Amino acid sequence: MPTDRTSALRDFGDVLGALDRLPFPIFAVASNGVIRWLNVAGEAVVGEKRGEHFTRLVAPQSRGTVNAAFGSKVVGTRDSTDYEAVLLKEDGSPVDVEICSVAVDGAAGIAGVFGAVDLKDRAEPISRETMPSELTPRQAEVLAYLARGYKTDEMAEAMGVTPETVRNHVRGLLKRLHVHSRLEAVAAAQLRGII
Repeated sequence: MPTDRTSALRDFGDVLGALDRLPFPIFAVASNGVIRWLNVAGEAVVGEKRGEHFTRLVAPQSRGTVNAAFGSKVVGTRDSTDYEAVLLKEDGSPVDVEICSVAVDGAAGIAGVFGAVDLKDRAEPISRETMPSELTPRQAEVLAYLARGYKTDEMAEAMGVTPETVRNHVRGLLKRLHVHSRLEAVAAAQLRGII
């Protein structure tokens, strides 16, 4: 019997379609490490990589970190992780990213969904006047930064607060949206028409 959370998610309809339209790369990786799906933004950054092992997208200096995070979800010790890494673009050039990954159980055997954000060429966050009323102004501001790929330290600098204050706002945002990760927050906000 589906849980209330599962039923509520089905009411949103085409979740993968919404993830496909998000402006930052998202990857679905099977438990054997093979990329099963990536969104349009992912393809724009790393190219068409379905069927390849995810480590082929990771710069050598970040492979240990990325492998450990992936492994922690495959063996079930962590449901989600947020960390910084360096990916390789389609042309082989490195790009600094912040990866948010969540464990996913399903018939397709997908072990994780990875959101990687290119930290360059981002638009400015939306103005306070256009922020949604269901969130506090700071939560809406944090959501706007998350949707544009800002890391915690970058948000702290832009907002004039400490990184811990940003983390507190992120936790409040996740609770308000009833989600468990930054990636889920952006996806939920996209589905609800908040961003």
